[in-house]
Amino acid sequence: MSLLNKKKAITVVLPAPHKAKVKCPICKGNKCVVCNMTGNLSIDVAPKIPIQRAHIIKYVAENIHEVAKEITKKYGLVPEINTAEVLELNDGQYEVVQVSSLGGVCWIVNRLDELDTPRYFTSKQELDRFKQGWMN
Repeated sequence: MSLLNKKKAITVVLPAPHKAKVKCPICKGNKCVVCNMTGNLSIDVAPKIPIQRAHIIKYVAENIHEVAKEITKKYGLVPEINTAEVLELNDGQYEVVQVSSLGGVCWIVNRLDELDTPRYFTSKQELDRFKQGWMN
């Protein structure tokens, strides 16, 4: 395999600093103000390790809620969308999808057993009335 066909490993900078001591490249022990005549430098470095793209994707998939929280902290809110429940009412089966954001919560109710227009609820009371079979 030629060098042109090799893919470089993706590297990730670890968040924790790592202390390292190296020989002073300037003085080598001869009257140096950089290392205070010790011949050594103490530095904080961020170690890099090669990580394959598939491992990054697997981590994100397994920790999507924590990743979303960190993205929200750094870049702003990402609405959270979840299937809250699946209901069996008098005339059919419904999926209740909850959409949560800084502005509040709304629910989208989709009929699962036949084609029907989705219903939208902006208050918990309206959703509860629907779940009791009052708004069919």
